[in-house]
Amino acid sequence: MNLKYLFLLVLITISCRSQDNILFEISPCIFTDNKITLADIADDILYIPLDNSIPIGLTYKLIITNNNIYLSIKDVGIQKFDRYGKLVCKIGKCGRGPNEYYYFMNYIVDETTGNVFVMDRSVIKTYSHTGLFIREINYSAYLSYLGSDIEIFNSLLFIPDYNQYGNSKFNWVFLDTLGNLISKKENSVPPFTINMVLPGRNYKFKNKLFYFNSLNDTIFSISPDLKYKGAYLFSQGDFRVPRENFVFSSVSQLYNLFKPVKMFETKQFIFLAYSYLDKSVISLIDKKTKKTFLAYKHDEISGMVKTRALIINDIDGGMPLSTRPIINYYEENDSEYIITLISPFDLKVYFSTDEFKNTVPKYPEKKKELEKLTASLKEVDNPVLMMVRLKK
Repeated sequence: MNLKYLFLLVLITISCRSQDNILFEISPCIFTDNKITLADIADDILYIPLDNSIPIGLTYKLIITNNNIYLSIKDVGIQKFDRYGKLVCKIGKCGRGPNEYYYFMNYIVDETTGNVFVMDRSVIKTYSHTGLFIREINYSAYLSYLGSDIEIFNSLLFIPDYNQYGNSKFNWVFLDTLGNLISKKENSVPPFTINMVLPGRNYKFKNKLFYFNSLNDTIFSISPDLKYKGAYLFSQGDFRVPRENFVFSSVSQLYNLFKPVKMFETKQFIFLAYSYLDKSVISLIDKKTKKTFLAYKHDEISGMVKTRALIINDIDGGMPLSTRPIINYYEENDSEYIITLISPFDLKVYFSTDEFKNTVPKYPEKKKELEKLTASLKEVDNPVLMMVRLKK
């Protein structure tokens, strides 16, 4: 082969590889305010009322598996329901006694064994699928902030540390289910002091695990062999939390910072809920085109933030998809869902508004089904699980 053409081929190959290695940057400063509604991304909604065997008040974390629904409830503990919303059993017991958990905002379910791992203060408590105590694992040697989060990945326990106080030793560790250290990633940000708690998140998508915190630019992707690399980047700028000793003394300082609240992926979108300047929004970034959409509603509320993060429900005209109290991603049988909880009281209030009465959804027959469901509920009933099925 002619050397000139060989050299040109090498340049093209290197150029293509370089383009492939460029990470997509996420920046609130360049997001385009395109509108998006639920009917643009989804085609069905399923409602599952949770039975009233126990009173459900403030809820922390919602998990759906192939067979069950798990929910951690303030002053009650972790409850297990079947997929029809009927209470199956209680996982462990809330309290300060032997084998009980006092902190239980964060937990995870191993779908292979059915075991439930509960983050308590400095220890992980393991319970069987029937709720019986098995063992506890001490993780205090690895984290600067105890009980931040937990995930099951490749049959290992993933425990992230989001450097929430500026002094973390690790970004994350992997333990086996007996508590042995398998892998760790050291934190690269030098220690500093800060008088606020910094957010961070992790999520699973397909066969990978993703992690970010407020100080790193990189959103990391972790593969089943526990190797990691950059998946996306948060752009740098004055809107980011500074990596230095800093005292926040006014609301206006927080107002000017980009604050990611929730992040996950679907087959089509990067889903990112955040607050920045006067907006609290849900952004959807098309992974192929990189086109961005913002979903929110202007609200007559006091304070500097003037919007609520939500996606208008024009499928059945019901309540919008909101980040509060809970919003998660779930995949089953090649179908994708975004899941949340809604209270019957809020549903009935919304049902009585002109906004609901006058809406003309994409599927009018589903609005009638929702009206029938709402009429069957009492205001004091337990929450309803809302499962929004995404388009394929």
